[in-house]
Amino acid sequence: MVPSEISKASEQSKRKITRDHVLLWNPYGEGNRGWGMTASRRLKVGLYLNDTNANLEKFVRCLKQWNMAFESVWKDDLHRLAPGDVDVLLLHGGWYGIDRKPAQDQGDVRATEENIRDAEAVRNFARSGGGVVGVCCGAYNVVWLGLVEAEISRMAGVGMHQLEVADAAHPIARDVIQRAEGRTDREWLPVPCLRVNGPILMPKDKGQMIFSYDWEQRLGAVVAGDFGKGRAVAMSPHPEMGENEIGRELREEPLMPASKILRSALVWSAGDQWMDGPAS
Repeated sequence: MVPSEISKASEQSKRKITRDHVLLWNPYGEGNRGWGMTASRRLKVGLYLNDTNANLEKFVRCLKQWNMAFESVWKDDLHRLAPGDVDVLLLHGGWYGIDRKPAQDQGDVRATEENIRDAEAVRNFARSGGGVVGVCCGAYNVVWLGLVEAEISRMAGVGMHQLEVADAAHPIARDVIQRAEGRTDREWLPVPCLRVNGPILMPKDKGQMIFSYDWEQRLGAVVAGDFGKGRAVAMSPHPEMGENEIGRELREEPLMPASKILRSALVWSAGDQWMDGPAS
């Protein structure tokens, strides 16, 4: 095989592996259900893949543990995404733009016809009632697409960060927060979570900030809001990662408590009909 054929075969092999996934394991037990389950079916997540280098293994691990169904949504199929195909579209990290070719200057928006087409498909999906959750670079895209109105500040930072609770009453926060018993300086304990140069989010509506990186709640870490009939969540850190999992390595270790932020974000963005089960 010539190099071009080898590259093509490798690409097809990777796509075959990650194209579809069937999950049969039910961690809740027969007859029981939790967030992301109804009496008739499981919440279905569309895992976006911008390219074959997309790091989805940690997301897959989480979705399996939460008994959520999922399937891949490739970049070249994104324009075909229709309301009802999946309940939530999950946008991974890396560096890419759905509505643009990312430039150093965020105001420098260079969009191809493909970018315009794909962006409108995602907006229509959310506008019609679908959920969109973006992690790290996915959070950039949630904002760039206009699903959540916010300013973005690029600030480097890799490693464990402390998330401050900005809205303890929000369903995305309710399953992970803990009261700071005996403390007079704070009501809630911070939530440790890995960040890998994720964006600092400053929402136009400060009521959309769920977690922040600072006590003053100016530097947003997780923001969420309605878009049409749907909902969108932008999260700067990586709640799907384990404590020692920066990079592509997948370790055999328990999920961090912060992973519940992602679980709750997927369920909340899919709509209230998915939120009648017990949190755990």
